[in-house]
Amino acid sequence: MTAIFSRADHDRVLGGYAKPTWLVASKPDAESDLVFEGPAADLRHNYWIARTEDPEKVRVTDFPLDFGQPVAERLLLTDASRASDLLSGKVVAIETLRGQYLSANGARAVQSWLSHFLWFVRWRLALGVPQFQRLSLSLFDHFCDRLQDGRLALVPIENRIVHLEKRLREGEWTWPVSKWKKRQIDVVALATELGVSRQALYGEIRQRLMDLIESTAPELVFGMGREADLDPESADAYSTDDEGLASGSVSRVLSSWRRFHYCSSVGLLPHDPLTFDPFKEISLTARVKQIARKPKPDAGEGKNGGRTGTPGPEHWLRLLDGAARWVMDYSEPITKICRLAREKQIEIYPTPWFTPRREERFTADVLAIIDTNLTAEHPGAPRIAPRWKRHGRPGRRGDFEGMTLDDALGHVVTACLVLIGGFSARRGGELDSLQAGCAYKDPSGSGNWLMTSYIEKTIRDNAEIPIPAMVAVAVQLLEELSETARERDGTNWLTAIYRPSVTSSDKDVDKRSYLRAKLAATLNEFAELVGARKDDDGNIWHFSAHQLRRGFSIYYYHGNRFSNLDALSRFLRHYDPEMTLRYITEVLHGALMRLREVIEARSRQAIAEGETATSDPILTEARAAATSLAELAQEHEEVRQEHFVIRTLEVYDGDETPIGQGAATLYDELEDMVAKARRSIRIKGRSNISPNEEREALITQLRKHAPALYIEPHSGKHAHCRCKPHTPTDLTHAVCLQNKARETGITDSVRPDFAFASAEDCYGCRHGIAFSENVAVMNRKVDEAEAAAVKSPNETFRVAAKARLEAYQAKLGGARQAVRGHQRL
Repeated sequence: MTAIFSRADHDRVLGGYAKPTWLVASKPDAESDLVFEGPAADLRHNYWIARTEDPEKVRVTDFPLDFGQPVAERLLLTDASRASDLLSGKVVAIETLRGQYLSANGARAVQSWLSHFLWFVRWRLALGVPQFQRLSLSLFDHFCDRLQDGRLALVPIENRIVHLEKRLREGEWTWPVSKWKKRQIDVVALATELGVSRQALYGEIRQRLMDLIESTAPELVFGMGREADLDPESADAYSTDDEGLASGSVSRVLSSWRRFHYCSSVGLLPHDPLTFDPFKEISLTARVKQIARKPKPDAGEGKNGGRTGTPGPEHWLRLLDGAARWVMDYSEPITKICRLAREKQIEIYPTPWFTPRREERFTADVLAIIDTNLTAEHPGAPRIAPRWKRHGRPGRRGDFEGMTLDDALGHVVTACLVLIGGFSARRGGELDSLQAGCAYKDPSGSGNWLMTSYIEKTIRDNAEIPIPAMVAVAVQLLEELSETARERDGTNWLTAIYRPSVTSSDKDVDKRSYLRAKLAATLNEFAELVGARKDDDGNIWHFSAHQLRRGFSIYYYHGNRFSNLDALSRFLRHYDPEMTLRYITEVLHGALMRLREVIEARSRQAIAEGETATSDPILTEARAAATSLAELAQEHEEVRQEHFVIRTLEVYDGDETPIGQGAATLYDELEDMVAKARRSIRIKGRSNISPNEEREALITQLRKHAPALYIEPHSGKHAHCRCKPHTPTDLTHAVCLQNKARETGITDSVRPDFAFASAEDCYGCRHGIAFSENVAVMNRKVDEAEAAAVKSPNETFRVAAKARLEAYQAKLGGARQAVRGHQRL
């Protein structure tokens, strides 16, 4: 019989740990007024404040780890009966932060781990299994099956709500009410009653609970919750659809199981170890593919047939284009309107007392300010109401259509962050920690713009990254908006921006004096505003802030395909994407190679000294940094490969008929892959192959070959290139590299160099391929040369234009000739 594990055992084990530097404060529990700081902080307490980043470089550094959360109906993890689970959660958190046996992670990541762990306990207790050591692989299969329907499916939530309703109607229970707002439901108490997290109440069961409140206590209100509860990027976030979790969320959940198993296997959890390897028979990657929600097969690439899905390149470009429009066209009038409205507020409200006459005067004056500044010179500008925020229910007397002043300025901030994140490959937390003065011209005199940004997970320090010049404009706009808060707070953060409606007499007791500047909370609202979230087929796209760092790669590969990106084109005028591409493909690659050298050297040293590699914190951190760098490079590579798949599928579907010597090769390779796709179906015993089956099998073949095949856009927009980097046979025949060697003497290039490739060069190169958008660019060049050959006032100019015209026509003719006999029938 297993010995009973007590709270005294919990205290004894934790008492054996030295006081960690990351534990800056603790409390006996979240509700306690007693705070123990510095040396007095205690791991035996159930509410920790963890800090792993430098407050001078990172804006948000202190993350609460609250262990006193519900794990079953009316049962907290801190209950005496759950002492074993409480210790397990704390030990894994400590070891993750310590980085001796596990890859070191920051406090934010450990907060995520704790959220996943709590759901493991909730699921296990719902099954009636008292300890982790009593779990089996078959029960883990059950966990994975339930996870397909989302985290809330891990517990019998519907039965719990039905039971709660029965007790409610029989008078055995009443709705818990906030002690601060007597008409508002206490969500913490309600979550405890149901045995789930607070965040879960704002997911798919929210409407169910609101209906129940309406029918039993209509005078009560189910509040909107705290921003942390509604954060769609939080570890405990919930999808409101019925298609389960996305692959990234599933991967994070399962990675937490792997972390728990590793701690068990190295002896860190002797009191209640996980006794089996969850991924011994089915790998974590395979499990993710089994569990993660999948798009409906008839909904097209990346679509979910009217449901929420992952946005494709055109939707990300629409988002970036909308952000560019807000920064370039709308930011100036909106910021001016808010500034003048604030001045009016101070003038009309010398004291904060509200009167109808004051409101009427403020409304009339601000309406005049809006009409003066948002004119016909700002087509498509949003409609703005003369209100700082909404009060009461929409449609009340005196209400106005349009977004509030606070919301309008908040959208300006979001637009800035979208552009900065999209073209600097920054994570959400890194954007949150941007500081004034972070964008500047290269001191070397190159004319390029650089940005200093804190790099999470890798060097965990500030580093320079190249940016387009107009991104510096977005940074400067944030500097202007944050100036007052920076001066008053004595800080340098760009995203700490006061709401203009806040006066100096207001007390910032709950952070409400700041505009919401966290992309995880504002991104999808902004995407809907600019028309990027929905399409004509009824599909709704969910944008994730962490995916924003793919923005450059999406623009690089797909930006020339869409002709309706006017604002984005203006925003990126004179921008050479090759600079950022070199940063991702060469600078990051070099840093990764150096990290791998450190890892190899430290591993050899550990072996020579007879130590285990897991006991070296420097080695552990280097491995984590290498993994993170590889992730960023891999994200660019994934966009590159998906671009290859999309463009080749367009050829297969007949939507594109490219020309050029490279296109001829593409047609031949496509036919070969179509044949392989058909064979793969016949191997399974199918003789009749439908078009849909062939297309799906072809997609599999394209993704299989994409890592080794290239369709790279030329920055001049006139062609694409199929030359494979680091492939001598391809590099030898690249006309641009032949030109480069002749002009500079450089002969060791490892990839094409478009700086040495004109339109004529690309159309005469064996790697050149021109899709419809490229041919359109060439046709414009032909039209311009034709007009110049006739209209130029100087004979010399006319002769030169005629020569260009003949060269263009010859190259286009040769490109068309190259694909004759190769196109798909």
